Amino acid sequence: MPSPAVAATAPAARTISRPALAAAGALALLLLIVLGGLMGGLAGAPSLSSLETAAPSSAAIADIPADYLVLYQRAAAAYGIDWAVLAAIGKIECDHGQSHASGCNPPGTVNAEGATGPMQFLGPTWRAGTPLGAVPAIGPPTSSTAQGYASDGDEDGLANVWDPADAIFAAARLLAANGAPGDYQTALYAYNPSQAYVNAVLAQAAQYRGALGTGGMAAVLGWAVSHVGRYSYNLGPPTDRGGSVQEMQGSEPSGSTCDCSMYVRWAMAQAGIDVGLTTSTQWTASGLLPSDNMAAQTAQVSRGVGPDPPAGGYQPGDIIFFGHDDGPSGHDALWLGDGQIVQCSAGGNGSNIRPLAGYVTPTGWVRWSIAAGS
Repeated sequence: MPSPAVAATAPAARTISRPALAAAGALALLLLIVLGGLMGGLAGAPSLSSLETAAPSSAAIADIPADYLVLYQRAAAAYGIDWAVLAAIGKIECDHGQSHASGCNPPGTVNAEGATGPMQFLGPTWRAGTPLGAVPAIGPPTSSTAQGYASDGDEDGLANVWDPADAIFAAARLLAANGAPGDYQTALYAYNPSQAYVNAVLAQAAQYRGALGTGGMAAVLGWAVSHVGRYSYNLGPPTDRGGSVQEMQGSEPSGSTCDCSMYVRWAMAQAGIDVGLTTSTQWTASGLLPSDNMAAQTAQVSRGVGPDPPAGGYQPGDIIFFGHDDGPSGHDALWLGDGQIVQCSAGGNGSNIRPLAGYVTPTGWVRWSIAAGS
């Protein structure tokens, strides 16, 4: 919860609750040495290139609702800070809007310390002059942090402490105003003046921050995850199916629609691999595998048939098929790990993340050797 250090009118801040610390404390102890190295000591900071651009770990994908993950990444990018730290705050404060504690839910409530909304702002910290314990009125975003951190993350012209986009952008704004990315310790202490809170946030951020796969596969899944929520589903024109691999690595899809094979193709292109334009060509690995329903393997790519994963389980970046015909009879998605897939689907209203369990039964899989696309 933002502290009085960031708003002169705010009262003394609370400390993080014991239940939240219990959940993060053990992990914090295990990661203190690692974090010390990453953070360069208590006053140090990770570099923008090494942390702020890190792809979410499979633990992050499994734990953070897709809409919140997109908001954390977009807000972090807007303020040049580490999305994982922002997400860790959201986890500890209100479990990404899912906690039923007072102040987190139902909307309009405050907790015993006066914090409210998914990122747990004190009223005066959100908008100067708001009484402690009151839910700040919805209104225009503040033009300066001296007036508070009320922000308009969804660009509707209003700042609402209970709107996840607004609250997350406000939290990013607060961190940036108090030292991030140069000094996350100070920025987090300004958010809540408790060293235990700072340690818990950094430990949670370390769990969330990591490569999905390694090397080129991190680029593949990093692209796929960062484009979740950007596109609605449309099969056929004007969906941009991409050009050459080089063109796809240096540009973004035109328009605002996707389909399954388009999404897989653009993601895999980030590792230098052209998997093919359509579901059927992706099943054949652009002609490297036979056009039949049999398992096959080359030095570059392997394929399995049936509902079961390969020996040892799916690996991040495996393409999972749910029928491999073109059009509505075929579909594919990328495996993220921890039971999650990332895809573009009609049922998911476009680019989305969802559990594989309970979804359509797979009919096969294709696994590329990233080295082959280097």
